[in-house]
Amino acid sequence: MFKRIVLPLVLLAAVGMIAIGCNKGPTPTPTGKALCGGCGQIKGSDVCCKEGVAKCTGCELTKGSPGCCKITKGKDAALCGGCGQIKGSDVCCKEGAEKCTKCNLVKGSPGCCK
Repeated sequence: MFKRIVLPLVLLAAVGMIAIGCNKGPTPTPTGKALCGGCGQIKGSDVCCKEGVAKCTGCELTKGSPGCCKITKGKDAALCGGCGQIKGSDVCCKEGAEKCTKCNLVKGSPGCCK
């Protein structure tokens, strides 16, 4: 009786865990937000590629923009919906990062309160 009921359930659970894989925490939800490679601002925002703004001498993007000195000029960068950091960066969804009380993203991340 044990082998007929319990063993298939254990095998089914093992197969399910293998199929799903290891979960390292909540899956980041896509925000659809990206940093503009032309200026460093949130793509499509009111200030995106606005003329007459000061440029950073280091990265040539808009000085003080969320992408300033964080992304390469000419390349858009997607923001992670789970943490607000640049998707795939070494700080994306890093454990222990301080969260903003307003937006619940990582405090000071490019996506924080944007």
